[in-house]
Amino acid sequence: MSIFKKIFGNKQESNVESSMNTDGFIKLSKSSYDNFSDLLEQHGALSFEKQQNFNELTGEHSWNINLNEGLITFGEYSFPFEVIGSLSFNDFSWMWGWANEKSGIPANVLESSLKLKSIGEQNNIEEFVNKHFSVDEGFEHKMGLIVSGMLNADAYFCANYGQGTMVVTIKSKDIPRIDNNRLEKVITNFPQLISSIEMNHKNAFLNYLIDKDFEIKNQENTIEGLKNGKILVAEFDELGRLKNLNGKI
Repeated sequence: MSIFKKIFGNKQESNVESSMNTDGFIKLSKSSYDNFSDLLEQHGALSFEKQQNFNELTGEHSWNINLNEGLITFGEYSFPFEVIGSLSFNDFSWMWGWANEKSGIPANVLESSLKLKSIGEQNNIEEFVNKHFSVDEGFEHKMGLIVSGMLNADAYFCANYGQGTMVVTIKSKDIPRIDNNRLEKVITNFPQLISSIEMNHKNAFLNYLIDKDFEIKNQENTIEGLKNGKILVAEFDELGRLKNLNGKI
């Protein structure tokens, strides 16, 4: 079963140069973000790779959650979690954990939700400061990908309770770390991501390579990534959509 159903953008690219080698490849840093779409492009790909590791570990195990203890269990594995918010299936609306006063969510699992509210207030991110608002189908996964990256979580999980789903972030040493030297992961994971979520492919791919510590050559319709003597090449059309992705790995 796919992690996502259908889902999202277009924004300026990250292009802050920190070093250059003689072949024209440079180390880049991420640019500032202006909105929710920017954040999805900046964090979506690496967070999606984290989800692959998490799903391989937990497999088809059913889940059980204990709000008071702050633990979510999948078979033999128990992980500490924090509540981000929830999506109602009745009217497809999102409510932040910090705004859901009637649910009685313990304060100790709401720290990340409150942190994101503060970030939203400081950076004028509308989706982070509105308590309760209507969303499109799949919004919970977009939110999960973003906050997993922003909070440096090891995974997120959408806990479906029938009438809706609660998005939580998970941090645990039991979840396998991403191996940034496995360049083939980029070739397999990125096409899966962009087939599940609508976003600007070129911007998302550029941020993915930055996250994975590549040296980069960014041209109008091509991005090349260099690491450990191996090269990835992605070609895009005039709208920033991926046409071809291959590598010498």
